[in-house]
Amino acid sequence: MGYAEITLKLPTDYSEKLLKKLISKEISDENFSFHIIRRSLDARNKRDIHFLTKIGITADNLSGNLPIIKKLEIPDRRGINKKAVVTGCGPAGIFAALILQKAGFSVTIIEKGSGVAKRKEKIDEFEKTGIFDRFGGYCFGEGGAGTFSDGKLTSRTKTISIEKDFIFDTFIKAGAPEEIAYETYPHLGSDNLKKIIPAIISDFRDCGGEVLFESEVTEIFKNGDRIRAVGVSGGHTGTIDGDFFIFANGHSSFKLYKLLISNGVLFTTKPFAIGFRVEHIQEELNRSMWRRPSLPGVKAAEYHLTADCNPGHAFTFCMCPGGKIVQSAPDGISSVVNGMSNYARNGFFANSAVVTPFSLEEAAGREVAAGNALDLLEEMEHNFYNFRKSFDIPAARISDIIRGRTTSKLPESSFSFNLVPADLSDFFPKNVYERLKTGLEIFSKKLDCFENGTAMGFESKTSAPIKCLRNQDLTAAPFKNLYICGEGSGYSGGIVSSAADGIKTALKIASD
Repeated sequence: MGYAEITLKLPTDYSEKLLKKLISKEISDENFSFHIIRRSLDARNKRDIHFLTKIGITADNLSGNLPIIKKLEIPDRRGINKKAVVTGCGPAGIFAALILQKAGFSVTIIEKGSGVAKRKEKIDEFEKTGIFDRFGGYCFGEGGAGTFSDGKLTSRTKTISIEKDFIFDTFIKAGAPEEIAYETYPHLGSDNLKKIIPAIISDFRDCGGEVLFESEVTEIFKNGDRIRAVGVSGGHTGTIDGDFFIFANGHSSFKLYKLLISNGVLFTTKPFAIGFRVEHIQEELNRSMWRRPSLPGVKAAEYHLTADCNPGHAFTFCMCPGGKIVQSAPDGISSVVNGMSNYARNGFFANSAVVTPFSLEEAAGREVAAGNALDLLEEMEHNFYNFRKSFDIPAARISDIIRGRTTSKLPESSFSFNLVPADLSDFFPKNVYERLKTGLEIFSKKLDCFENGTAMGFESKTSAPIKCLRNQDLTAAPFKNLYICGEGSGYSGGIVSSAADGIKTALKIASD
């Protein structure tokens, strides 16, 4: 039995029968097994849009050796009688907790927000009434902010292939579509995530793990250079002790950041990106990118754009085809927008962040400490809420921004609250706004429908604004048993890299 890899050019609506026929012709054999390694859409020639598909084939008449696939190895530490406390139930926290529990540790997850089902109820109520629930918003809860998102699984990190395979395999076993293993831009969809995340948590609990929802870490108890316990309030009130403490608190838990800083954990500021969300009619994007309103076998057109603004640059981020824009406020006095879409990506609108790199020193005009940096960013998020003392958001037509005009009337939107015509330059530092405006001008030249869209709100959660100082053994200075991982650490961004950071943290603990 031998092995070979081939690349086939396939129509977008190809069938498995056609695929098998082409493979058979390529290897001159009708008896084989195969799997798709990678599939990407090639839309450079609008008259010949197709999938480029890399396929691994096993057959008797092939001479190549089967590839060696390395699997994630979880140490067996059963009987160690050690307890780990994980704060945060997003990708980093879930995978760190799952690995440690499977390794034989006793693990408790503490999560500020609610479980998925209750979160959905609270979010539906929030979008009807505008009444914010601190346990049931888009930011916090089971699965983290990513549960109510597009569920993108792309990552540019080159050193996490083994962890990535484990993450994808875990998702697929929990009900994710198998195509995530080979798509160039895989995504889960918010509708799937609402089922996948509880399934993974159920597996964690079946292994003996514990999850405390609607519970918030409010105190840290130290003994020299070690954490001995955390104080918790909310659904579970009391003190939880442990041998190892992992904080996987995501990019929005400013209260936890400040708690850690006040207890001596070392953080520094780092550049991130801010901007706004833009929204377009999906069919217009399809026509612009494909020269047709739809493409058989492909859900919706998506773009990834960059612009050299000289100086600086702007780029699109977290594009959600067929999706909606949501009010992802971390609290009741802030306003932050995000995007989401379901697996089918069949909504009327498409949205994306348009952002530019930014440092809080740029806004302050001086060096700032990590805690002060959080205050500055919170102030910006509060300003967007204070615009109308509500979750309504300022917005402007992209064409008006480019031409320096005032928007008088806005088009329909997917956003659940109101859009209010405004001059968005009032909400950003001048140089930041100029880069965003230049980006819009360049994007409108790249996509002929781009200037038909609407820019709105404040996108500030592309990544964490601060970064913890981690030692070589991944502990957070100056403590010997404290670990900060995921987006809240400043060392990852997105579902995959955050989950991988959680896995690496757990393996480090389990291997020592």
